[in-house]
Amino acid sequence: MEFRKAVKEALKRREAVPVDAITDYGDMPARIAEEERGENRALYFSRGPGVAMDSVGNLFGSPGRICRALEAQDYAQLFTRLDAAIDKPSRLQFSGKPGDGMLRTDAPDLTTLLPSIRHSADDATPYLTSGILLARYPGTRRHHACFVRMSLSGGNRLVVNPATRHVRQIVEQSVGRGDPLEVAVLVGAPTEIVFMACVSVPDGCDKLEVAQALAGGGISFSDDTLSIPHGTEFVLRGKVLPDYEREGPVGDQKGLYSVKERNPVCVVETLWARPDPVFHAIAGGVSREHIELVTLGPRAVLERIARSCPSILRYELPRFAGGRLAVLVVADGFDPASIAERLWDISSVRGFIAVNGDVDAASAGDVLWAVVERAKVETDFRFSAGVHAATGAR
Repeated sequence: MEFRKAVKEALKRREAVPVDAITDYGDMPARIAEEERGENRALYFSRGPGVAMDSVGNLFGSPGRICRALEAQDYAQLFTRLDAAIDKPSRLQFSGKPGDGMLRTDAPDLTTLLPSIRHSADDATPYLTSGILLARYPGTRRHHACFVRMSLSGGNRLVVNPATRHVRQIVEQSVGRGDPLEVAVLVGAPTEIVFMACVSVPDGCDKLEVAQALAGGGISFSDDTLSIPHGTEFVLRGKVLPDYEREGPVGDQKGLYSVKERNPVCVVETLWARPDPVFHAIAGGVSREHIELVTLGPRAVLERIARSCPSILRYELPRFAGGRLAVLVVADGFDPASIAERLWDISSVRGFIAVNGDVDAASAGDVLWAVVERAKVETDFRFSAGVHAATGAR
């Protein structure tokens, strides 16, 4: 589904609402945070004085909106479809060239052409939080796509944070050896590609082919060195170079500030924008949309584990833990040893707690009470590699 179609559908269902005009992009995070504390709808910001383009925030800030944007009933159905698409990916359908029907700017000044937003009070620079980095694995035709944190460091330069395993490997195998890496940054991509940018696939898979299968073959791509999905709101073409800058501090999903002393620079050579584009503004830090998107990958794995382990009744990746903790609601007789190694493979989750069905797994107070009152030090705490911790709080 095209991004702007998902926006229009959310507006039609009143799951997204137009808001009063703002005069500065920097007002968006506070407005989104206020809405999250209330009805948690998506917010549609119209252009006006000081705001050059329409923008939408919190579009994917609830499971229901994510599923509807991907035409699924619920997460269980969505992740079942994901596994089917991984098993049987679809070939890409090509038509036209990159930028067909779009407006082109060479050597763009990103701080003036894109919304310049500091999402946390002490962010060192404005950040592009909704950029999906698209690249090929070096020496192959396979595509990888994932969300990457990007600092707007001035002019046409982005400082990128290649934090997750696959994109880190791609950067190490190219930039790390002194070679530039050709990339595209997608903002407002088709929803299937947004989804694929959040989840992992087995080695050897092409994420765009899996997205194409999820879309029923409905995405059209440009025939170029990188396959760019048509219908994307913004496409930034450029290269990640063996040129490094300090990145941060920036508010992260743990509610802390992160600093990277040495992250690579991406020089954007060309920016393409649809006529009257709609910018996707993902509030950073601990926003609902950010946490909902970053937990899609762990949820996909937990869904697979739950299908094969009837003792897991349900699970939560509660927002109070920033997606770093999984709470498993389990039946009596649950044996954590049977799935421990599969759990530890979820690299973004730092700990797991198993609780009985009478515990509200989304409540920090309930979970803490279960750990304090029910977990036994002698039998219910397990550790892995000195980093992760798991407990069975009965």
